[in-house]
Amino acid sequence: MKNLSLILNAVLFLLVGTLFYLHFSSKKTSNQPQVIKADGKSFTVPQIAYVDIDSLQTNYAFFKKGVAKLEADQASAESELGRKTSVFQSEYQKFMEKAQAQTLTQEEGAAMEEKLAIKKQEIDARTQQLQAEFAKNSEKFDEEFKQKVVDYLNKYNSNGRYTYILPYMRSAINLLYVNQANNITDEVIKGMNEEYVNEKK
Repeated sequence: MKNLSLILNAVLFLLVGTLFYLHFSSKKTSNQPQVIKADGKSFTVPQIAYVDIDSLQTNYAFFKKGVAKLEADQASAESELGRKTSVFQSEYQKFMEKAQAQTLTQEEGAAMEEKLAIKKQEIDARTQQLQAEFAKNSEKFDEEFKQKVVDYLNKYNSNGRYTYILPYMRSAINLLYVNQANNITDEVIKGMNEEYVNEKK
């Protein structure tokens, strides 16, 4: 118990020392990490920034174009399946009307039932195929987006200015509090859009 108290006091001392240093020291413009001394030891103060992922997705041209393509693919798939389903339902309705009117022979009825069953299987198979393609394309796009962000931030932070660059998403509440002073989103969006435009040339 005594050891725990000593440890807590030491941690408290370090935190107070850090806050004291940050509050009273003049702002540094260099990219050198801040170092503080406490209890005879030197500690490097982590430099942290964050990127607002919601804003990045809203304003990054690559992401907007990719989402628009996925939405167009999804709309096309839904349209195709809608047409096929409509034709199937129309043929099924005609079959039911003839069956109720008893204008079909047993052989004709069996042949139409088999034909409709095959069409239903084809629609189901096509639905699964389109869903699998959409899932694959979505996953590929997501991986490309994440890789572009990581690659850009590696270049952006090549001088080692930041120890951590964190993602911030309001919808996910992955960070409970962020200081706007540490927000580098606008710089990142500007740089990534410029890079994307140059890639297309």
